[in-house]
Amino acid sequence: MSLVLSGFIMADATPARYTFMLVHGAWQGAWAWDTIVPRLKRAGHDAIAVELPGDGCDDTPPEKVNLALYADKVRGLIDSTSGPIIMVGHSMGGITASQVCELRPERIALAVYLCAFMLPNDMSVLEFYDKYLESWMRGAHARVSYDAAGLTSTIDPVSAVDVFYHQSDRSLAEAAAKRLTPQPEGARRSKLQLSPGRYGAVPRVYIEARQDRSVHLPLQRKMQELSPCGAVYGLDSDHAPQLSDPDGLIDLFLKAVSEHARPLRADADGLLHLQAKA
Repeated sequence: MSLVLSGFIMADATPARYTFMLVHGAWQGAWAWDTIVPRLKRAGHDAIAVELPGDGCDDTPPEKVNLALYADKVRGLIDSTSGPIIMVGHSMGGITASQVCELRPERIALAVYLCAFMLPNDMSVLEFYDKYLESWMRGAHARVSYDAAGLTSTIDPVSAVDVFYHQSDRSLAEAAAKRLTPQPEGARRSKLQLSPGRYGAVPRVYIEARQDRSVHLPLQRKMQELSPCGAVYGLDSDHAPQLSDPDGLIDLFLKAVSEHARPLRADADGLLHLQAKA
């Protein structure tokens, strides 16, 4: 018999093992989670850092990149694994996290938005900025340049250190900024396609980065207003706590999972179902 305790499935007193599906933000790649994957594994979980199409080292042409392609990449990774998923989106990775919740809600125990775009149905990142960006906000969106065709955007390393990594060790921040690559704009233009019965069935929590100079705190809180979630946590960090406060971030990930992950169990065919609490 299984017992459920604080969001973990307990079978013979063994806590559930989750796979954290980690989705990076704009201009980044899977490398953005290099500090987090080993920490999650030491905590007893699996972790997959996703390389989104057209980002990082992926050579998908930018004209082919959109949110549907992003979500399909993550869906495929989920389908290649077993067991419950903790879906994590950082920054622009939040829209991918949401769209994947729509595609595979039965696999996802919890969605975590790390200073991420947690937007409602039928809204895009660029539409959100058009409506809510204020003139004093000089984050990444206000500093990018575009290629001649408008297919990709780029942020220069000096601006990246200032808006993403200002609390990190300077050498680490500069090294990370140099790894940023052009961002295909198709995903930022794509509107979310979400439904209450699928996306809405997945528990969501938000982790604020309260010293964020890119997705400024008022923007993070506007997203929470537009798309309410189950709980809000916070770090006194810059936009990339993966680099500036990885231990604090891991602590919040594990706390959020223990408090809000819905218990899922596998049946005889390996399919996951919501575990009723005794």
